[in-house]
Amino acid sequence: MTLYETDMSQTSDEYPTTPNLWRPISNAVGGFDIDPASGCESEAIADTTYTKSDDGLAQSWDGIVWLNPPFSDKVDWYRKAVNEVNAGNAETVVALAPVDTSTQWFQNWFAKATVICWLEGRDWYEASGSPSFNTAVGVFGECPDKLIEFLETVGIVTQTVSTTTQETLL
Repeated sequence: MTLYETDMSQTSDEYPTTPNLWRPISNAVGGFDIDPASGCESEAIADTTYTKSDDGLAQSWDGIVWLNPPFSDKVDWYRKAVNEVNAGNAETVVALAPVDTSTQWFQNWFAKATVICWLEGRDWYEASGSPSFNTAVGVFGECPDKLIEFLETVGIVTQTVSTTTQETLL
């Protein structure tokens, strides 16, 4: 068994995304410039890839970024995605996440995505067996219409409508 054929029941928390998901997303955004959490995929997803030994968190992200972080270290990766977009370094970060809306990392970082697609089913990883969790795709920064059109074919898409403070009605 190769690394990218990891059994979901094993202790590894690095699961490669199935090409059935990342390829159409890549096509919709015109290709990925950087994959900062690379290493377990059967083929490169982006032009520039950083493996664990390259420390993708220490690198600058620019352009269009694909992010499928190790699940044991989600907070730092999603914080980095938000910060790189807010700093104007990355135009778009497309990130996967296990759905866990009750956690602080989800509320504080992943929920800041411009668009979230709540994926239908659980077969979004190149591994034997299905994970015990649902998965979401978050798009931070620019989200092309072509990407939204694809995401609507694989799940329920929600978009941030306002960042203003809600007013209290009397």
